[in-house]
Amino acid sequence: MNEYLSKIKDASIPIIEKHKKELVSVSLRKEFGTNIISITIDDPVTFSSDIDEIASINQEILDIVNDDIPDGYYLEVTTPGVERELKENEYEKSIGKYICIKTYQKLETAYNLKEIYGTLISVDQDNLNVETLIKQRKKIVTIPKDAIAKIRLAIKF
Repeated sequence: MNEYLSKIKDASIPIIEKHKKELVSVSLRKEFGTNIISITIDDPVTFSSDIDEIASINQEILDIVNDDIPDGYYLEVTTPGVERELKENEYEKSIGKYICIKTYQKLETAYNLKEIYGTLISVDQDNLNVETLIKQRKKIVTIPKDAIAKIRLAIKF
């Protein structure tokens, strides 16, 4: 990590923690010819953040690190998004949330589906239990963790 990125990361952590958020990543990217230092944060409990709070955190970090940012670079504070992918250590915190699971292959335990949308009911060492609609009826399906190709939060329409 570049020296200035490391300084920005170190300076931003206390501000992020003050707002009861967690640092997900600090990265550098180029977008349409503009260099952007991107700080991704998340709420470890709700997985959501208010845009005004994000703007406030952005300004607080900028007030401290402005002199460390090279000319021609811009700072942004962002979140992973409402339909972000979940890491395994976040499954427990996601109980009660609406999710989408894609599996490597169709599962008999999931009515031969490869993509399951539903509410995460429980998690154990090996499986996730999801309440989903199968032929317009609520069913609880068990999905082995090792069968999961991708799992993300989803928006229920």
